[in-house]
Order: sequence, then C-alpha cells, then structure tokens
Amino acid sequence: MSTRTYGGPLVDMAGAVDLHCHPYPDLFPRLADDFDIVRAARDAGMKAIVLKCHHENTVSRAYLVQRVVPGIRVYGGIVLNYYVGGVNPAAVEASLRLGGKEVWMPTIDAGHHAKVHGGTGGYDAQSGGRSRAEGIWIEDADGKLRPEVKEVLELVAQYGAILGTSHLAPREIVALVKEARDVGVEKIVVTHPYFKVPNFDIDTLEEVARLGAMPEFGYCTVSPAWQYAAVEKIVHSIQRIGASRCLLVSDTGQRHNPLPSEALRIFAQTVFEKGIPEADVMKMIAQNPTDLLDIGSDTGPSEADLEWARSLVDDPCLSGSDNQATAASTS
Repeated sequence: MSTRTYGGPLVDMAGAVDLHCHPYPDLFPRLADDFDIVRAARDAGMKAIVLKCHHENTVSRAYLVQRVVPGIRVYGGIVLNYYVGGVNPAAVEASLRLGGKEVWMPTIDAGHHAKVHGGTGGYDAQSGGRSRAEGIWIEDADGKLRPEVKEVLELVAQYGAILGTSHLAPREIVALVKEARDVGVEKIVVTHPYFKVPNFDIDTLEEVARLGAMPEFGYCTVSPAWQYAAVEKIVHSIQRIGASRCLLVSDTGQRHNPLPSEALRIFAQTVFEKGIPEADVMKMIAQNPTDLLDIGSDTGPSEADLEWARSLVDDPCLSGSDNQATAASTS
C-alpha cells in the first residue's frame, strides 16, 4: 500500500505491469500516443507496459520508445488480424525474433467478433478499420484447428512467448488452450473474458484456468462507456479461480477512459475495496505479469544506448543551452 493513504488504504502502483493497453498510432481514436502513455506509466511507478494494436505489430514501436524513455520496460507483440495477414506464421516468427512478448489471436477480425458485432473492424459504437461480413475462424469445417494455427502455437512455445486468446468464440478458446498446452505453450492469457467478445460463463472460464490459462480482467470491461460486467462479477471470479491464476490490466487508451496507468490503479483499488486482499491485488498487477514477461532475465538496452537515443531528440542546429531551454519549455 502507498504511504500516502489520505485517510484509507491506497493501492501502490510501484512495480505494477500493464499487459494490455492501446496507444496511438491506431485506426481507432486514442487518448495518447506510445510516448505519453509510457511516460505516464513510468511516472506512476510502474515496472513495465505492453503496447497493443489491432492493426500492426508493436515490437518496433516498443523498441523505439524503450530507447528514449528510461525507467520502465516497454514491450510489444502482434495481433493476428487481416492487417498482418491473419493467422500468419511468418509474421509471428518475425515479431518474436525481434523481441515480441505476446501473440494475440484475431481480435476485431475474429469470426466470433464479426458474428457478434455484425462485421469485422469495429465495435458497437466505434469503427476503426476495414469491415467485412466474415471474420477469421481458427477451426475448419470439421471443428479442427487449422494447420497455420498449430504452426503459430509451436512458434509461441519455441520462443517462450505469451499466447493471448483475444476475441475468439469460447469453444475456439477451449480448443486453442488444449492444443497450446499439448505443444508446450506455458504462458496463456484469456483476454478480457467478460467483454462482449468472448463473453465467457464462469464455469467455462474456470475450465480453461484449470487447463493452465490465466484470465485477464480489464478495466475497460467494467468502465462507464462499456459496462459489460460489474466489478462484483470480476471479484467473484478471482475468488473462485484464485488470484495466483488471474491478471488485472487496463485495456485502455480509448478517449473516454483514463490513461492506462490510472485506469489500472482505479481498477486495482476498486477490486481491493470490493473484498480482494491487498496481497492478491499486488499479485495480479505486479507478480503475475512480471513472471509472464520474464522481466528478471531481460536486461534490456544499456544505459549507453539509452543516452544515445535521448540525444537524437536534440536539434543539432541549436546550441546545448538552447536545447536545454527547448526541453524545459516542452516538459
């Protein structure tokens, strides 16, 4: 807990990790870009953050931000929507070889998403990309996982990455998790299980948790603009499944929600006040995601690299004092 309690216990964000946020650039309207969101997370005391985009691989974006913003670890990954070729093993391999930490199954281009929302590319009141009537299904007509899905799972296992289940149908997710475990995937995250997609029931969610997947509950799911689940439902699920198998994330970046670091703080504080013990809250926002990212063994860029990268923002046409003045005026 924070030492600045202001009359009551206050969840401390020091060491927290957000595995799921949505900065700009993006085809959806966003509140802030990569740099602003990462700086805010760093200033809140967070240890790490993962950048997610429905429309492109974020590994290069994370690499650039990491070299410019010190004091926090920044990671990226790839979402297997149409924009990267769908379930594309070649794109996955490139992302993982370049340092990607998570591979998400299709989100806004998933077949289940299209079925629920009437097409791909958008949500109930928000559009951000190309819309098609038919989305991506990871099973064939016989209900078996497609060969390219199995190839992606083998790559995720090989590189020790995280597998995100995204907006697939619950039945697809169950099949995916079983196959992933069979081929050696150790890190599986069930993306916002109570969002409109996938919209799990608690029994099925508990089943995939027993198989080794970790439910990832997001602030966006319970936020005023979306209201897909009450916080009490999240709390009940954590109590039933166990905090050691659960994660809390922001899933924000939308203009109607707080910045990810603040959204995660609000969410963590709320589930604490609704009955989840402090130690369990910290486990879900710090220990569990740190273990998934394997941050302890990730040395990251050297201080010399960071210093070099920060020098790139200086204008070579200005003197040193002018650069300092410019930096001060923009801070």
